[in-house]
Amino acid sequence: MRFVIHSALCLLAALPLSCSDDKNPATTGSGGSSGSTVNNGPGVCEGSTRPANDDFCQGSCMGDQACPKRPVDSCCVMVGQPGNSAASKYLKRTTDTTEYADPNGGPPNLKCFDPEGYPKKPAASSKKVKLTGILRPFSNGGCGEYDLINTEGSAWCAAGSNCPSATAHGGVKIEVYTVKRTGDPATDGTLGQLVGTTVEANDKMKLVETEVKDSCVDKIRFDREYEYPDVPMNTELLIKTYGAGWTPLYTYNIYVHEGDPDYDATAGTFTYKIRALAEDDFGTIPTAAIGKTITDGNGVIGGEVHDCDNVRLQFARVDVSQNRVGLEYFNDSEDDPLPEGSRREIGTGRTALYSAFDIKGGSATGTFTRVAGTGLVPDGDKDKLVSLGYFDVRVFPNSVTSVTLRGYRPFQVK
Repeated sequence: MRFVIHSALCLLAALPLSCSDDKNPATTGSGGSSGSTVNNGPGVCEGSTRPANDDFCQGSCMGDQACPKRPVDSCCVMVGQPGNSAASKYLKRTTDTTEYADPNGGPPNLKCFDPEGYPKKPAASSKKVKLTGILRPFSNGGCGEYDLINTEGSAWCAAGSNCPSATAHGGVKIEVYTVKRTGDPATDGTLGQLVGTTVEANDKMKLVETEVKDSCVDKIRFDREYEYPDVPMNTELLIKTYGAGWTPLYTYNIYVHEGDPDYDATAGTFTYKIRALAEDDFGTIPTAAIGKTITDGNGVIGGEVHDCDNVRLQFARVDVSQNRVGLEYFNDSEDDPLPEGSRREIGTGRTALYSAFDIKGGSATGTFTRVAGTGLVPDGDKDKLVSLGYFDVRVFPNSVTSVTLRGYRPFQVK
């Protein structure tokens, strides 16, 4: 399937697995700054500090709050202290990626975390749209023209014309679900109703050749255009991709609404790029990050950190409420993202990617886990510690849960 097996294992020498103690902003200032940190006072855990703008998440905690040795209490998740980079201790928008960038380099928009900027809770709606866009593998998948599709039984293959050699991969299956919100860690965030019917990638889907710099020998990745009809608007959704040779990938925080620039009211469509994860990357990436593969039955959480305008944020710190073997931030490559150990105490880079590895997967319904982020912004002569939101997900056995923090979401409003 892949023409190149990336030399990710070579990164192990640069990824020390010992954890350093995070600075406590209540006693040291912000990342070594001589100025004091503006915040909301102490968090639940002893010695921890709350961000200054976290009123939106108060009262949202579920279950007992764990108190690992991390100094920031961000929406009931203990997170490492931001502001440790010599390049920039403050949150910074990415300007030069092909997606989710701000070419003008404006300051991060965090207004949706202030009470006057909270989004409106969505009203009930019967409107539906067709999801459209491209299906693309994460990281190194998709270097072969037929990677994403099921070639078995294809007319052109049966006829012997351009029939590919045997592959360990079948067609990627796409499913959209509603999400159950119960307020109970035993069930909150579980999959609700399947929306429509499963879509499987096939040779009838238009082939899209995308130039890449850092992966695939021939510098081409082969994506496929997909369509998924009858998707409800103003509803919290989850997208699942899976299939033979593909690790189940559960993508949370999908929300189709009228104000989104990717919504086309005239065509009745919403454009979204769906990802799939090859099984070999499910082994390679954790090995590069934590020195081993994921324990059988456990899972991974990964995603990006964006601001209220859905722009990638650099120098953000993230963590999860469940125990994890390691949490890493990724390098600057959009084509071949891999964990970069030198960012462990710094936070997100150009791609805003993070991942928490080897989290208990529990039963088939998964384990409740909260993801939350934090960062620093300048506030006069002080450093303001701010929340970057939270999201409640499930970690499923032998799977990856993807969640990108995109501000305070309408369906999170109480």
